[in-house]
Amino acid sequence: MPILSSEEVHEIVSIVAHEENLKVTVNESMKGGVFVGACVMVGGLLLGPPGMAVGGIAGGIYAACTAKKFKPLHAVLGEMSSEERQLLQQRFIQATSNISYTDAAMLLTMMAGDGGLKLVVINLIKEFALSELKQKLA
Repeated sequence: MPILSSEEVHEIVSIVAHEENLKVTVNESMKGGVFVGACVMVGGLLLGPPGMAVGGIAGGIYAACTAKKFKPLHAVLGEMSSEERQLLQQRFIQATSNISYTDAAMLLTMMAGDGGLKLVVINLIKEFALSELKQKLA
């Protein structure tokens, strides 16, 4: 098994993230949650329990309509530092260590035909985004 460069790993991971349409939130979930909570509180204070429901619904609709800061994960991966790329490379090689391939193209072809292998890579991407990039997936 050859050692893939960090650029090759980055390209593979970006292709998979793009194909799977993985997106990350950029602090919008937190803002929306705070706004919805405030609306529920105000609705409850003004109208009691029915006001809480109305406030939650109205706040949720408003938060959903104004939350536009969701980035494709492949774009976030493109903004990684060289250290983060090297860490991703190490984790990728560990995750695919039991797979026999000659180059990145062969590995991509194998992933296209093997849903289990692709799932391993998807889970690696998600875990890396959460733990290292501190991004939440949408």
